[in-house]
Amino acid sequence: MVNKSKILSDLSKIAVDAMSTFSGLKKEIETLVSLRVNKIINKMNLVKRDEFDVLKKIVQKMIIENEKLKKMQKKPIIKKKKAVNKKKKAKN
Repeated sequence: MVNKSKILSDLSKIAVDAMSTFSGLKKEIETLVSLRVNKIINKMNLVKRDEFDVLKKIVQKMIIENEKLKKMQKKPIIKKKKAVNKKKKAKN
């Protein structure tokens, strides 16, 4: 009986050691994969999300301003022409 319980105790210790080893191995693999992925992302020169959001807001503001300028260009410049016509009539 003592012999069986010693064997079971030893097997239990081996199983616990194996689990902790696998747990450490899992963390090591996750770290290596994370480092590799970050290295690849850095080589690709990708933009960070917060930088993208800032640029997106700037572009949206510029689009609105551009539309306003287009509307201003399309308005006829009648006032200036009338003033010129009045000056010509005054000279005659």
